[in-house]
Amino acid sequence: MHNDNVDSAIKVRDEDELERAIHAAMFSPLGKRHPIVIKGKRAFEEMVKERNRAEYEEVERVQVEMLIAAKDDMEELKKAIAQASDVLGSSHPAVEAARLDLKDLRDAANAQEYQNLCDYHERNIQDAASKFDEEGLAWAISRADKAGLGPAHPIIERGKQQLSQMQRDRTKRERRAREVESLRLLLLAMKIDLFGGNANSQRPQDTSRSSESSLSSSLAASIVLDEPAMLEYEDSVKRWDANVWLAEAGSWEAAEHEIAELQKTLKKSKIDLGELHFVVLAAYNRIREMRDALHRAQYKEIEQYHISKIAAAAASGDLEELDKSVRLAAASGSDVVLLLLPLPLLP
Repeated sequence: MHNDNVDSAIKVRDEDELERAIHAAMFSPLGKRHPIVIKGKRAFEEMVKERNRAEYEEVERVQVEMLIAAKDDMEELKKAIAQASDVLGSSHPAVEAARLDLKDLRDAANAQEYQNLCDYHERNIQDAASKFDEEGLAWAISRADKAGLGPAHPIIERGKQQLSQMQRDRTKRERRAREVESLRLLLLAMKIDLFGGNANSQRPQDTSRSSESSLSSSLAASIVLDEPAMLEYEDSVKRWDANVWLAEAGSWEAAEHEIAELQKTLKKSKIDLGELHFVVLAAYNRIREMRDALHRAQYKEIEQYHISKIAAAAASGDLEELDKSVRLAAASGSDVVLLLLPLPLLP
């Protein structure tokens, strides 16, 4: 009877019925160690294990489904991992796999955030570069560096290259502007007529100073680049005449002043243009010609003065005055004494 009861409960997999059959057999004449009781206990333990295993598998299935459902949402996945760790254990394969998924999500989010940061600073740098804003570009590069891109990042490297190119271009433009301005001032100081009119005229005719400055500035730039303007300039240099200049100066003092002004302008201009610039060389030659013309005129006037003094002394018959005049003429370095040798000796 007890054997049938145990077998029947095992067959239907009824834990309660099997437990009652085992209990009845244990407290019957069969006793606790009877094979029927032992068989029933083993069967009961197996049934409990199967039930627990089924329950665990169901809980595991639910937790795994929750982890899978949350794998694309970082915040939800964090919650699901915390719950699954409590239920299944932190070392469960599904929990460990979910942690890897969470790491991938974090990496992807960080990568996207970093890419957004790079795109933002690249736009700032390119906007400043497209506007040729040197100060803005330097600020954008500095800001990108401090934001975490680092000085060796390709975006910053490209920005630095663009900034360096902008600085070189600015330096070239500034140098070019200085050269053109120096050339303009030097041409004005040389008073070279590049605008038609009298080739020997050293002063503008019917032209205001402002318009002359504007035209000179325009042609100064053209001289550097334009061959026709260069030819016109060279022709103006050839047509310039020192004697005409000296006559128009009006006085030695005015001529000396013009030479000094040209020297001053030349000293400043050659810093930008260089010693070998064609206009600088022409200015050196112009100063030499101006000085030569002035010295010749001064020498001629001194010579005429001594001739008149000697002639007056000779005419008056004053030997002492004549001797004094001759000595003064000789001391001045004038050749007037040689010119007077053919004169008849005074008694």
